[in-house]
Amino acid sequence: MIKRSYYLLLVLLVLLSHNIYAQKDLAQYVDPFIGSEGAGHVFPGASLPYGMVKLGPDCGNKTSNTGYAKNEEVHGFSHTHVSGTGGGAKYGNVLVMPVVGDVKSIQPVSLYRDAIATPGFFSMQLTDYNIQADLTVSHKVGFHKYTFPKSNQSHIIIDAGSFLGDSIKHAYESQEFIGSEIEILSNTRVEGYTRVRNGWGLGGEYTVFFSAEVDTPAESFFLSLDNRIDQNGTVAVDNGTKAKAILQYSTSKNQQIQVKVGISFISAKKARQNLENEVSHWDFNKVHDAARQQWNDVLATINIEGATDIDQTIFYSSLYRTMLMPVDRTGENPKWHSDEPYYDDYYAIWDTYRATHPLMTLIQSERERDMVRSLVDIYRYDGYMPDARSGNHNGRTQGGSNCDMLIADAYLKGLKGIDYEAAFDAMVKNAEIPPGGTEMQEGRGGINEYIELGYVPAEFEPLQSTNPGNTPKLYERAGTRTVEYAANDWAIAQVAKELGRESEYIKFKRRAGNWANLWRDIKCDGFRGFIWPRREDGTWVNKFSAFKAGSWGNFFYESNSWEYSFYVPHDVASLIDSCGGQKLFIQRLDHFFNNNYFNVTNEPGFLSPYLYNYAGQPYKTNALIRSIIRENYNTNEDGVPGNDDAGSMAAWYVFSSMGFFPNAGQDVYLIGAPHFKEVTLNLGNNKQLIIKAKNLSEENSIIKTAKLNGKSMNRAWFRHFEIANGGLLEFEMTNTPTDWGQEMLPPSMSEF
Repeated sequence: MIKRSYYLLLVLLVLLSHNIYAQKDLAQYVDPFIGSEGAGHVFPGASLPYGMVKLGPDCGNKTSNTGYAKNEEVHGFSHTHVSGTGGGAKYGNVLVMPVVGDVKSIQPVSLYRDAIATPGFFSMQLTDYNIQADLTVSHKVGFHKYTFPKSNQSHIIIDAGSFLGDSIKHAYESQEFIGSEIEILSNTRVEGYTRVRNGWGLGGEYTVFFSAEVDTPAESFFLSLDNRIDQNGTVAVDNGTKAKAILQYSTSKNQQIQVKVGISFISAKKARQNLENEVSHWDFNKVHDAARQQWNDVLATINIEGATDIDQTIFYSSLYRTMLMPVDRTGENPKWHSDEPYYDDYYAIWDTYRATHPLMTLIQSERERDMVRSLVDIYRYDGYMPDARSGNHNGRTQGGSNCDMLIADAYLKGLKGIDYEAAFDAMVKNAEIPPGGTEMQEGRGGINEYIELGYVPAEFEPLQSTNPGNTPKLYERAGTRTVEYAANDWAIAQVAKELGRESEYIKFKRRAGNWANLWRDIKCDGFRGFIWPRREDGTWVNKFSAFKAGSWGNFFYESNSWEYSFYVPHDVASLIDSCGGQKLFIQRLDHFFNNNYFNVTNEPGFLSPYLYNYAGQPYKTNALIRSIIRENYNTNEDGVPGNDDAGSMAAWYVFSSMGFFPNAGQDVYLIGAPHFKEVTLNLGNNKQLIIKAKNLSEENSIIKTAKLNGKSMNRAWFRHFEIANGGLLEFEMTNTPTDWGQEMLPPSMSEF
């Protein structure tokens, strides 16, 4: 007892020495342009954490989901975007564009220069018009400040007909215009809506209402309907036309005109209410300062010491990106009334369950709790929890029903205030009830066959084309689905056990072993055993390659058998046995990484570098993580290795650089490669987890020993309950491999 009290006192003294109430300006280290080029698809515009308004430029042919395209002409600044995503374009609604000239003859676009982005702020110079555009936001309001040149033909255009991808006709997943409506209520106020359908996820229609207010009365105003000027019009009813309101001014040199735009998914009246509630004044700097403060508040949940400016820029820019999505639309659900939180743009949980949501569980547990509550509420009213969702519609399910992993993660890590009985019902529905014709939108496709056979069968050869326009087949993505369903079933089993549902625990634990039903004793590169397509009659498909990757119409989704044959996150011990034991498993991992089979740009491999821990060689994980980070993450605009996927690539980096990583859907963290001499995670309620790496340097990068709250820990993993109330995790670093972490291996399902 005395010894324990001593270490609790030690932790308290460390906390006090850190002055937990002090806050740095961590926003200075965030560069929203990192990942905006290359494969990252990161949104660089202005947003709050999980903000409903994402205000930024729509550029070029408007096919990027972020709207932004470097050095392409700007069409204006719209209020809804996503970040880090691929697939068909989505959103880009309620566009505002300042122009100078005769609007009857000019095309309202401009090249730009001097683009600047910081948390909650974006600006650029529109060179064609010599207009400076400055943007900031509150949660539901976009605040525009435009500095005009001297002209008697200055205009502000409010476009309700614009959206991303509107130049693409009849393409798969392209957005489709339904209608818009605008009313010019006065020389300072315009209201209306835009209604669009389809886009990413093939969702149904969504409507974005707006209320816009200008601080300078327009000298004149009129409408444009499908680019035809209506000089005397003030009301454009919804008859299928793309409507714009045009406000005209005579401006002096450097005259500023400010525009506030509130949005809503309920009504224009609600949009006006949002505007009045959130920004009742015209102080641009006040809104900007508040936005920056909100970002500093959430960035301060993690503090790193002993890092260079470059390291801090990569780290805090990554942490920033984990909080752009999903979007908090509580009070803005147009489909049903509920007192529960409502979040949209889960884009997609297939990406984010692996690292992003577990990170929020640690540093923003109340936020993660509300997200899980929203998923359960979606189940109550829409019938299934989503694996992905945007525009208030479920879709697409890329592999398993991975919302199950979020439920298990929340339950096992002690998140309170969630109706776990209803959540469990939702998990069981995923696992038992076929979604019918909506299998790409929700639930588990092929679930009847999975239950009957123990795997999703492959009744046809993998399609040669990966064009997602192919008609979905029941058995497509059979490999991905089978291994992910098995992991999902273990998530269900764990919740069942905690709820005292023993029979369901036994049933789903048994199903969690179904991955082995697609394990074929076949050889590739000298290694035996791979996940392989199997027909309904039990025979194997022979014309197949362990290197064959695919997409919607194929056996694997966005991966291949080399990668997915390592995906048994809930029972790595059984996987090791199937590979021939620890020695062969380690050789197989070495071969996988040494031959560049590992795909850093894609989520199915997120856990793979940590699998050495299960085979008793954590020093290899340590070295590998450092190599992956060094070679793939930097401060360039293409400094993210793949689609950031709503902060997934970012969350992998944040965890990995701190020195540990979650095995999602469980309460286990795997120790990796501490990159900083000290890290402090603020867990809420004045609880802190402090991680120290003594003697850390370029040379001393291997863990020699570890202690948790003063107690020696010769294992390369720990459970959530061990750090849930804070604590002190200490590493001593050295320059040569050691036998640390070999004594007690991480837990696996088959050991229970």
